[in-house]
Amino acid sequence: MTITRACSAALLAAALLLTGCARDITGTAVTAAGGAPDGEAQCATVTAPLTDVPQKNPREPKLRVPVPSGWERNTVMDNQIIRFAIVAQDLISEQFAPNAVVTLESVPGTQDPENVFTQNRNNLTAMMGAYDLRTETNTTCGFPSETTRYTAPPMGPAPLRPVIMHAVVAQSQTSTYLATLTLQTTDAGNPTYMRDSSEIVDGFQLVLP
Repeated sequence: MTITRACSAALLAAALLLTGCARDITGTAVTAAGGAPDGEAQCATVTAPLTDVPQKNPREPKLRVPVPSGWERNTVMDNQIIRFAIVAQDLISEQFAPNAVVTLESVPGTQDPENVFTQNRNNLTAMMGAYDLRTETNTTCGFPSETTRYTAPPMGPAPLRPVIMHAVVAQSQTSTYLATLTLQTTDAGNPTYMRDSSEIVDGFQLVLP
């Protein structure tokens, strides 16, 4: 059993639903409450305030996303896999709103992180037609992670666009989790988007309970 195919399908839906999206946007970013437990000591610090991603159950990893000024919460896609999305309406280009989408999936037992990452990238090409993949290995809050930049082909109203996917694998005593943070725009050279996307990826947090 694998944990990456459903995430790829969810992101495919996200690309279509968030095209020029201007509805169901609520809330503002707030700094995450409380001190920094041991698990958060290894997380990177950024200037943008953090927003907690709602958990489905207390056994799941705690996810937090930096929300720079001008990015707003969008709940239209929230479901069991897509957990969080923010949209930058002020940066719309070619009728496409830059957005960041967080997914979370899990399976019982242990899976090798490298196998999960490889399968996740393979699904990008097989299910989304992604190409020109460039991957950088890193860590997020002490967990293995990687950042893949690729080009996504046109899909319905969504035009050709560059995408950044940051994937994190974490293992609890009973499950393996894959969290992905995906950002996409049609104007990757926009200085505000470049600054904001870097901060969102760098400051993304995953902490096991």
